[in-house]
Amino acid sequence: MRPKRKRLNWKTRWFLSIFGAVLLVIFLLFGGTYYYFVQKLTATNEQIVNMRFQETEGNLRVMIANAEYYLMKFANDNLIWKFYHDVFPSKSENSVTIQKIVWNFDQRMYADNNLYAFAVVNGDGKSVVSTVEKKSRTGKIETSSHVAAAMKKSKEVYPYVAWITGAELELPEDSPLYCLVNRPVLLGIRSLGEAEEPEEDGYLIVALDEEAVQKSYKTVSYNGSRAALVDSSGKIISCTDKQLLETQYSPDRQDQNIEYPISYHQWKLVDMIPKDEYLREAHDIRNVGLISGVLAMFGVLGFCLIWNRKYTRPIQILMDQMEMVGKEQLDIGKPAQVGWPELDHLNEQFYFTVQKLKGYILRLQTAEKEKAGEELRALQYQINPHFLYNSLNSIRWMAMMTNNTKVADSLVTLCKIIMPIFRNPSFTWKLRDELEFLDNYVKMMRIRYGSGMEFNLECPEDIKDITFPRFILQPIIENCFVHGSSQDEIRHIYLRLRKTERFAIEVQNTGVFLDKEKIDEINKKINQNEGEDQGIGLSNIRKRLVLLYGDTTEIWLESIPERGLLVYICF
Repeated sequence: MRPKRKRLNWKTRWFLSIFGAVLLVIFLLFGGTYYYFVQKLTATNEQIVNMRFQETEGNLRVMIANAEYYLMKFANDNLIWKFYHDVFPSKSENSVTIQKIVWNFDQRMYADNNLYAFAVVNGDGKSVVSTVEKKSRTGKIETSSHVAAAMKKSKEVYPYVAWITGAELELPEDSPLYCLVNRPVLLGIRSLGEAEEPEEDGYLIVALDEEAVQKSYKTVSYNGSRAALVDSSGKIISCTDKQLLETQYSPDRQDQNIEYPISYHQWKLVDMIPKDEYLREAHDIRNVGLISGVLAMFGVLGFCLIWNRKYTRPIQILMDQMEMVGKEQLDIGKPAQVGWPELDHLNEQFYFTVQKLKGYILRLQTAEKEKAGEELRALQYQINPHFLYNSLNSIRWMAMMTNNTKVADSLVTLCKIIMPIFRNPSFTWKLRDELEFLDNYVKMMRIRYGSGMEFNLECPEDIKDITFPRFILQPIIENCFVHGSSQDEIRHIYLRLRKTERFAIEVQNTGVFLDKEKIDEINKKINQNEGEDQGIGLSNIRKRLVLLYGDTTEIWLESIPERGLLVYICF
């Protein structure tokens, strides 16, 4: 016979169903997206690059045209020509002219944030330089071979502007023009055209920040590509990759080189996109999908762990506790707050219900034990109860023979009191029996205390056949007889009984009045099962009623000058 396969528990089945459903959805979404992207990626790349190249050409044209326009304006400025000819009557006029030139340079740079610096150089090599970093310098430059080459190039395109990179000048740090090229820049050089030899002519120079130039075409660079601006000689004069600046542009077979010729200066824009980027994008989607799947798995796992803690764990605790209770193991621990508040509240309510059940069972067991003890004592009392009855009857006949009727009547009443105690060992009887027993007891107390005490009973007839705990009223009435003011000629005891959902008993003793502190002390002792004097009987009564009717039992005392001492019992 094949062994029976063990079924998965409900938590495992729930986890597998959620986990499998999430993975299936991720696989379908990712697979469709990946296939579509691979088909469309190549064509989309080329369209995007061409569109952005067209926009970049216009932006770059405006930037270059503005810089050339500023050089043309300065070329027609009298201050520039005065500095070029270096004809100053005094040093102060020379200083004032230089300051005005610097001020004009600064005003242009404030108006156009693409500009980095301006400079003017006369035929003697004297120069004035101003940058946006407020670095203004004057002095005489030494014409090196690189500077001479730049000047010559500018003379060849006169009256236009020759554009070179700042690094082509290779200026030393002590040169007044060094602050022009201390960062990557594009230099526009315009010859003033007065002298035949380049070294003897004057020049205006404008510097465009390479980062500002780069912003005009930087949007072309995407998908890991490198965008660059290449001059007519094939040199990279601006690039998003700083390592390629000043290098010679050479197409790489591993790249897709999209070239876009610009309609001025014979420059061109180039976007160098690694060919594996096309597949890399697709691979990235694949990898993202795999990562998403893994993250989704961890997410589902985390989700399940959270639900296990907040939802399934409290339910499992409840199931375990119910199983223990089903096996009659009521010693369950109080559940911790581990889940949603509603589920934790459900576990707590079940725990408190079990504790109440456990307390009820303990009370029943205690009551059973006490009942067994009472029955045992009753059996002991019944060893020979007729001996006691016969002895009391003998004494009664002796009293009657001596004409002592008071003693004889007392013995008859005493027999009526004792007989129920030995005859019925149970905890309850009818209220009618309790009142009959109490009536006999009161008769005995009147024999003892005389006629100075009046007893009044108020009890509806329709409740006298209801089950009632035995010997509950006697200790209270006894306290009324024993404790009372000796100044009163006649004291009154009132016993009032009502029954709705619970029994309500009121005992009034007009001969006793206690102050509030004493009342509070007695009430405290009654509730703590302690007592002395008046409290000991009430503590005993409360203990018996709690065993029979639970914690709904209430006993308390009040004292009112107009009414005396009042005892209230509800159960």
